Amino acid sequence: MSVPKKILIVEDDRMLCTIFNMFINELGYQLMGFSSDGEDALIQIKKEKPDVILMDIHLEGKLDGIETTKIIQKKYDIPIIFVSSDVEEQTIKNAILDNTYGFLVKPIYKDSLGVTIEFAYTKHLLDRKNRKK
Repeated sequence: MSVPKKILIVEDDRMLCTIFNMFINELGYQLMGFSSDGEDALIQIKKEKPDVILMDIHLEGKLDGIETTKIIQKKYDIPIIFVSSDVEEQTIKNAILDNTYGFLVKPIYKDSLGVTIEFAYTKHLLDRKNRKK
């Protein structure tokens, strides 16, 4: 039996965190934790590296989701899936980074979340393998 993928959720909406928690458990993943801001997310990532991060674009605090993702990209090799209700063209362009492996538009559905996590994780492994060649 394979080890469940560890998921970190970076989201400041408590109701959405509750839904994510339910979906993550039902899909058989391990919820590593929640962060409501970028600074806390960076602390959690340093302690225990997640396999995939679900990142809200608009976060409270000094760092928004895109700025936090840029820091993660420099320090860690972890795939990010953005989660947002903001589908403005400029927001989407700003979210296209090397470690971005998906963009889910709120509201989130369990099936699309599971497919996106699996896609992001597998694509990231392939990209890592190709970088080593």
